Amino acid sequence: MYTDKLYVYKASILISKSIKKYLTYNILKHIALWAIYLIFPLVITPSPKPEIHIVSTQWRLFIYFLSSFYSILFFYTNFFWAIPRLAYSQKKWKYCVVVLLFVSICFALNGILSAVFPYASDKLLMLQLLGALLRLLFVGIVAWILFLYKRNQEYVLSKNEHELASLKAQVNPHFLFNVLNSLYALALKKSDNLADAISKTSDMMRYNIEESKKRFVSLEQELRYIQDYVAIQQLRLTSRTKVTCNIKGDFSGRHIEPLLVIAFIENAFKYGVSTEKESNIVLDIEMDGDVFKLTIYNDKVRLVSDTIGTGIENTVKRLNYTYNGQYELVISDMEHHYTVNLSIRIP
Repeated sequence: MYTDKLYVYKASILISKSIKKYLTYNILKHIALWAIYLIFPLVITPSPKPEIHIVSTQWRLFIYFLSSFYSILFFYTNFFWAIPRLAYSQKKWKYCVVVLLFVSICFALNGILSAVFPYASDKLLMLQLLGALLRLLFVGIVAWILFLYKRNQEYVLSKNEHELASLKAQVNPHFLFNVLNSLYALALKKSDNLADAISKTSDMMRYNIEESKKRFVSLEQELRYIQDYVAIQQLRLTSRTKVTCNIKGDFSGRHIEPLLVIAFIENAFKYGVSTEKESNIVLDIEMDGDVFKLTIYNDKVRLVSDTIGTGIENTVKRLNYTYNGQYELVISDMEHHYTVNLSIRIP
């Protein structure tokens, strides 16, 4: 007895941020963290003893903030330049020189403070110097941790990009196999549509070779590719299979990963076409605001495997790599029909 199956690959669509919002968020995050870094020690540090009140509160705060901003400068120098350009570029001795330079400036500033406040106690000056050095040590360690984390993230992204390229490469032979079957069927019937089908196939192969290498393509280009594929498939069908393709919405200015949804459409024609009984294939494509929606319905006239096919599996992986958290995919594998509902937020 056939068991209905429902595959849900994402429960919700998350609103993606534009680059501008992303940068604003990061800048505000940095400001908030540095504000905590500056204010927290002032809150937890006890008031100084009366004997060291020789230095006014205003001057003590000035010295504190000067030292703190100096450590912030040390952090960004490390994170954006010294660590990646020196420590990780076989110039470790130069990196050590930079660190020693920052430490030396700390001692120099402490000497200047002793000259400006000749009556300040040696204990106070030593505490100021120790605090400045500890701040340098702290932000230096944080800079290294964040840099190594960022480097690991870039490695993971690079690995994903390599796997994504491999998944794209698998689309071409799968596509060619399906289209050649269609052309073969036309040739057997000596169809007058064979020449037009070959011309469309040529355009599609050019798209496969040239555009699939790109990270993103125009959504309008992708739709033309899909329409050509559907047109080729329709040329070989009998009157028993009814194909409906509805496309609506404004797709201009939108971009999508190339050859992303073709596996779902191939699947519909693979299992929804019959020469013996009536069948329907319905393809609805819509741009609803920022959301690209694809709905595919097909009657099942051929036995479908109990497992998700390679093409669908690869598409899910690609969706996770490129649109993680920004898509919803629900596949309903029922006894007599198969339905795909895909939504992707494309800002």
